[in-house]
Amino acid sequence: MVQRLTTAVLLLASIFHWSCQNKQMPEDASVWNKVSVNLSRLDENGLAGPSNGKVAVNYEFCIPANDKHWKAVQRIDTTAQKMAGSPGRIGCDKQSWLIVGSTHQPNYKRVLYDLASLTYVAKIQETFWE
Repeated sequence: MVQRLTTAVLLLASIFHWSCQNKQMPEDASVWNKVSVNLSRLDENGLAGPSNGKVAVNYEFCIPANDKHWKAVQRIDTTAQKMAGSPGRIGCDKQSWLIVGSTHQPNYKRVLYDLASLTYVAKIQETFWE
């Protein structure tokens, strides 16, 4: 009897713990105002263009030039590349690093949202390579 009760209590505690861990905060729609990338033209894989010529879309943003912020960005976006010293089209200043990422990754919309949610990311815009 005691063993069954202990098992039941442990099972309920596990279920309660799991349900609390998986709750996400509701999305703040205003965060999307920082993103200037036309997501409507992208497919589920983050690719744009005709079926016989799909391409990834790159985006850029600035972060303060320090490793703490860079590591936070890397945890969110595995495609992120640091272009220290380049202002990019977005116009990073000398105290900032240009970061370039790609939509061709799993959950690219969530990645963009999470990047835009960072307080030190002012805007994210599409990169146009020349």
